[in-house]
Amino acid sequence: MPLIELALPAPDGQRLLSDRHAESVTAISDALGESLGNISRLQGWLTQYAFEAVVVALGTVRLIKTEDSGLFYFDDSDGELQPPDFRVVLGDGTQLLIEVKNVPPVSLEAKVRAKDMAAAQTYAQATGGRLLYAHFWSGMGMWTLVDPSVFNRIGSQQRLPFVDAIKANEMQSILGDGMLASEPPLTFSVVMDPEKEKLAGNDWRALTIGGVELRSAGQVITDPDEQNLAWFLVWHGDWEETMQSYFDDQGRVERVDFIYRPETDDDGARLIAEQGFAFFGPLSKLYTLRFLDAVTTDEGEIRALRDEPEPALLAQLVPEDYWAREDHVLRIWRFRQITAKGYSKIPQAGN
Repeated sequence: MPLIELALPAPDGQRLLSDRHAESVTAISDALGESLGNISRLQGWLTQYAFEAVVVALGTVRLIKTEDSGLFYFDDSDGELQPPDFRVVLGDGTQLLIEVKNVPPVSLEAKVRAKDMAAAQTYAQATGGRLLYAHFWSGMGMWTLVDPSVFNRIGSQQRLPFVDAIKANEMQSILGDGMLASEPPLTFSVVMDPEKEKLAGNDWRALTIGGVELRSAGQVITDPDEQNLAWFLVWHGDWEETMQSYFDDQGRVERVDFIYRPETDDDGARLIAEQGFAFFGPLSKLYTLRFLDAVTTDEGEIRALRDEPEPALLAQLVPEDYWAREDHVLRIWRFRQITAKGYSKIPQAGN
């Protein structure tokens, strides 16, 4: 009903709302067609739903709800008001108001109109909540969450360079994000049954799969929890994939390995060998890759705007007692970022 109210033109004469069914359908269809034809608008909504899904999957907040829907009326004597995208309530009851922005792939600087930020700050003061800006840096596939004080005022714009956003990022300290690392490579092996291999003509082979294996640094993973985590990292991590086939002495396929390791130069490879691990990236990045896989085509075209998140999925993948267990095959490191001193004027939660 609110959608009909917004889409319909003002009433004409004494016609009843119940008699305007055809007019309602036409108005909604026209508005929907305009929105679906606006790719930048679709990208904005997709980014907003992706952030919501990441927060739910991290599983550290008590509540997240859309804040900027519906009509509202206000006293403008203190200036314009503009509600941010989401209200988030943390476990300790802290109220956050979060505006979500998408940064184009070619850009390393986010821009917000100064008057829009001022209106959002006035709304935060009027409704009780700390204002934060969440940016999805689409070129890197990374999220940052920063206080408005981190922006630099230049003319009519508030600007945020990527390097400043990283230094002031509160995704981990507030929302429970984290950086995962493991010992490369991760390997997904499809094991064949050579005895059942048949020639299918034109140099094709008909193969029969005998089983699958997951390996970490050459060791087979058998623990179910470690297998679940390894699957997630294989399918949604950002390590580079290579494929290698193995044959028996009769030329039959024994197995096909899909090998995942970080793309790096010689110096990077030496560093990984010395420290014993390589980074996958933040949990928020890995889940966003999962989200985008679910809502876009292989060519990257948008086929849906949202995918229902599984609450606390990321927390369940790496439970807090993971490191207390012995004899791990899949060795995991988890890092938390603490905001650089001086990059926020407000004390950080959880530092």
